[in-house]
Amino acid sequence: MADINMFQKLPYYVYLQGRKYKINVDFRHIIQIENKIKDRSADNTEKICWCLEHFYPYFYNNSAFILYTNPNLFKEAFEKFKWFYKCGREDYHKQSSEGHKNSSRDLLSYEYDDEYIAGAFWEKYRIDLTTDKVHWWKFKAYLKSLYKTRINEIQSYRSYSGDDKDMKELKKFWELPLDKEEQERLDKLYDMLK
Repeated sequence: MADINMFQKLPYYVYLQGRKYKINVDFRHIIQIENKIKDRSADNTEKICWCLEHFYPYFYNNSAFILYTNPNLFKEAFEKFKWFYKCGREDYHKQSSEGHKNSSRDLLSYEYDDEYIAGAFWEKYRIDLTTDKVHWWKFKAYLKSLYKTRINEIQSYRSYSGDDKDMKELKKFWELPLDKEEQERLDKLYDMLK
């Protein structure tokens, strides 16, 4: 039987090559890392290095050379980061049997929905996301457990796939904007078709 994460202490450090390293566990750090991963202007190596330096305070600035000159440490550090990001679960972001992602990424944006997420956390849990430190694993669990809040209503509009005219209008109104590069590509395409 696999270990059940809710019965374990939340991790605040990991071991790399037998040495204990503190990790940045607050949800804000992980959201910044997610944003860096989505950044199309950076190559994958640059993204991974930036992520590791921000996840492990020890490797930030002066000690980063230790990480980069030891390929085994680098690989292990990245694997531990992925483990943490997935909340200690291998199947956290994998597709379900129906082909839908377990994540609500297409329905939720930390950037555009921040006020609704913060409001829902205050309403349901009395957690002030503007000041309270919240462990990434707790944040994800609380986010998954939100119900009957404005953000849930918005997500239901975004996921609507029926024929009701009013619901289609609400879906369009609440639709998340495209990222800048994709919007520029579409703008150029539209200009060519004029």
